[in-house]
Amino acid sequence: MRSGILKLGLLLLLAFGWTPGQAMFLFKTIDWVDLIPEEDLRLLESIPEVDHESLSDDAFAEDSIGASPGLRPSEKLTEQLSQQMASAIEEAASGQPGKGGERTWKDALVSTSVRAEFDNRPVRLPGYVVPLSYNDKQHVTEFFLVPYFGACIHVPPPPPNQIIYVSYPKGFTLPDLYTPFWVQGTMKIATKEHELGVSSYSMINVALTEYTEENAEESPSSD
Repeated sequence: MRSGILKLGLLLLLAFGWTPGQAMFLFKTIDWVDLIPEEDLRLLESIPEVDHESLSDDAFAEDSIGASPGLRPSEKLTEQLSQQMASAIEEAASGQPGKGGERTWKDALVSTSVRAEFDNRPVRLPGYVVPLSYNDKQHVTEFFLVPYFGACIHVPPPPPNQIIYVSYPKGFTLPDLYTPFWVQGTMKIATKEHELGVSSYSMINVALTEYTEENAEESPSSD
């Protein structure tokens, strides 16, 4: 009986493309900041604070659109990125390079650098869906996973190392852009270019489910 269970488990692993070695640490829940290389992370910590008191009502509303109220709080830097990304990236895209070619936080905001140790790693993280393509039933079959609502649509895209491209051939129904999801799968280092943005990571063998506080510590369903 035990032998049969072990064989079934191995077949399931192979069916999803996971090796027995990967199964030993399925699935590691990570934060978005974990995907940022150490040098870029250090540069991002120097992003100047936005003076909200000096903004008009319209500007304040636009600056706040990237906030992620649906996701549980993470590190201070994650919150800083989600609140200031839009204005900072816009400034970075139009700004001048650092003095003497020295990299600054503006370079980090458009960086394609990745953490190679995540290649082929089974991971799990929450995020928002930016649809890229649909099937005939209007189910989402390709999307960018991003750390905050509005990224790539209402505000400029995050750095490429903060965007994950996901191909989901069987498709799923996206209730709305406000709905966060738990997504788990095997992370890959791969660049995907689209008119909405560029990603430095992708994910395969994906399972996803809507995010709730109740399922924060559970594994997503593959349905």
